[in-house]
Amino acid sequence: MPDSVFAHLLGDAWAALPAAVRGFHQSTDAHYAGTALVRGADHLPARLLRRVFGFPRPGVSVPVRIHVRREGDGERWSRRFGDRAFASSFCRDASGTLLAERFGPFRFHFALSAAGGRMHWHFRRWSLGPLPLPGALGPRIESWEAEDGNGAFRFYSHADFPLLGRLIHYDGAVVPVVS
Repeated sequence: MPDSVFAHLLGDAWAALPAAVRGFHQSTDAHYAGTALVRGADHLPARLLRRVFGFPRPGVSVPVRIHVRREGDGERWSRRFGDRAFASSFCRDASGTLLAERFGPFRFHFALSAAGGRMHWHFRRWSLGPLPLPGALGPRIESWEAEDGNGAFRFYSHADFPLLGRLIHYDGAVVPVVS
């Protein structure tokens, strides 16, 4: 089985990541379950955008289910946080050096790095389909993946937008679900 797109982009740094992170991305079809702390701005525009995109409602110990499936040279993640669901696909961008996340008509491009037992996602640019969007209007994203003290896959992400503030923030952990 070919390596995941994440392994390709990280190169030799991939091997230094914790087993939970590598395992999450090496499976061809896996289900995970756990919980997350979810936060976000409470004003009407942020609540409406979260609803439109299927992003979770803020809450503590929100139930999480993630289905990770290999698609060609990339991955597709279908996520459910409580009663809300959303999905995105990941592949290398046209340059072959960045991770491209496709979320509906939007594309978010990230450089990946590994340090301190975490895989860090560094936001570089965004677009609407093939049309680049202005960086000044783009999100400020912090994301990373790690292994928690119990061996679970830990994930953290937040996205802040100009004028909107924090659209979404989640911090959680999931473990493989054995059928």
